[in-house]
Amino acid sequence: MRRTGELSGTQTSAMRATGARAEPIRGWLVVYLVVLAGLAAHGLELTIASLIIGANPGLAGLTSFVPAPALAFYVGSNALLILYAALLFALMLRRKRASIAHNVVFNVLSIIFLLGWHALHMKSTVGVAIDVVPNSVMIAYILRSRRVATTLSR
Repeated sequence: MRRTGELSGTQTSAMRATGARAEPIRGWLVVYLVVLAGLAAHGLELTIASLIIGANPGLAGLTSFVPAPALAFYVGSNALLILYAALLFALMLRRKRASIAHNVVFNVLSIIFLLGWHALHMKSTVGVAIDVVPNSVMIAYILRSRRVATTLSR
């Protein structure tokens, strides 16, 4: 059953064939983009903070340095996610169909990195459980939403 304002597959195909514009980004897809931007900004904040604390652990009340390999993994994985989020924005704003698959990959990578940070004792079990929720919801939304399928049709 289609919701009001949504296009059928044949209408979307006809739009592509005639060169008509894809649907605008609106509704829950805007919320998705805001959450994605928030996750990227949060990752950037944590990356900068980890570098500052890695250089001077006393700022966080620590008495020893974070092991270099753990810090390198944390900074590298966060940097990858931030850059990937920028790519996602570019793909989604150009309404590329490939952005659907890339969003799934991004969110799966986020979950894998959260588990990696937990394995390196950089994230608590409760923290991982809480942080996995947005990525899981985002995967479900991007795969099930008809608006996503019609908006990201080029």
